[in-house]
Amino acid sequence: MLAPALFVFSSLLPLNARAAPSAQDVTQKELQRCLDAPSHASTAGQTQCEIDAARRYDGRMNAAYTGLMRRLPASIGEQLRSAQRAWLAFRTLDAKARAQLYETRQGTMFVPMQAAASTAVVRDRALQLEAALRVLEIDG
Repeated sequence: MLAPALFVFSSLLPLNARAAPSAQDVTQKELQRCLDAPSHASTAGQTQCEIDAARRYDGRMNAAYTGLMRRLPASIGEQLRSAQRAWLAFRTLDAKARAQLYETRQGTMFVPMQAAASTAVVRDRALQLEAALRVLEIDG
């Protein structure tokens, strides 16, 4: 049963540790610089900025997951593995639903909007896992 594992693990995080990009979020700062750059003012440029940020967040998510799996006791690690698998399935289905939603829209502005929505999904999970890793680093 994957959904309860996802809930159990995410509910272990303090409320203020849940996903929200902070002023210190390097990836968010890089994304904003990219989006603000005149050379990325086009639809393609804005979309590429979001794609690049999503890749960086994905790398951060994977690093945090790996760090957690190395530090957690086996039983909790199994719950995290189940939660992550459930999240990956969610991400895939969510991306399909989002793509269908944006297919109903006309205009180039929706392309970077869709990319930004996809980035946000990965960003939020990366920040959740990083917060959990920080919890393990408290007092030891």
